[in-house]
Amino acid sequence: MSIITGLKKKVMEHSRQNKLQHFYSLFREGESVLDVGVSTEAKRGLPARNYFLKNYRYDPGTYTGLGIEDLAGMEDMFPGKRFVQYQGGKFPFSDKEFTWVFSNAVIEHVGDRKAQLLFINEMVRVAHNVFFTTPNKYFPVESHTNVLFLHWNDQLFFRWCTKNRPEITRDNLHLLCFSQLQKLLNDSDSTSASLFKNRLLGIPMTFTSICTKV
Repeated sequence: MSIITGLKKKVMEHSRQNKLQHFYSLFREGESVLDVGVSTEAKRGLPARNYFLKNYRYDPGTYTGLGIEDLAGMEDMFPGKRFVQYQGGKFPFSDKEFTWVFSNAVIEHVGDRKAQLLFINEMVRVAHNVFFTTPNKYFPVESHTNVLFLHWNDQLFFRWCTKNRPEITRDNLHLLCFSQLQKLLNDSDSTSASLFKNRLLGIPMTFTSICTKV
């Protein structure tokens, strides 16, 4: 493991722990939560995968995981928890079915701004409270590729991705800056929203939004 890779691992672990602590400062035992963006656990030994799922502190019966990947077998790996696969778009749940939605670094992967707006609207529809996070587009290091500054210019960044990371495209990565995220929240069905800047060395590295629809 290189020094840079090791440093990134520590920084990301610290970031995930801080976001989890923030969420748990709001969550109360007995409440229910929908974890949006669960991935298959076919590849074991990756502690960062499904971090919230693996570090959920409360009764497993209060947890539901939602994802677009094949989640068959997840209920055997995580007894007592429920998992639901969907095709994206509208969530397969009724209005206010959950106390909370938790979603860590998923909104940047759901599609364009229209798809991101639908994603927020679905979260506030199915839960009384929503807690979601996303990386800051204008943090110097792009978290998916580790490139420096290049992601500040979409044309240059996706040209680089075509050559070096072809699995990353304009269809599956739409990074957000503070003003873009604020506009999405303003345009959404949310009636109350707070935005927090999670900083590293004084620079916002990720954003956390807590919102609801009355």
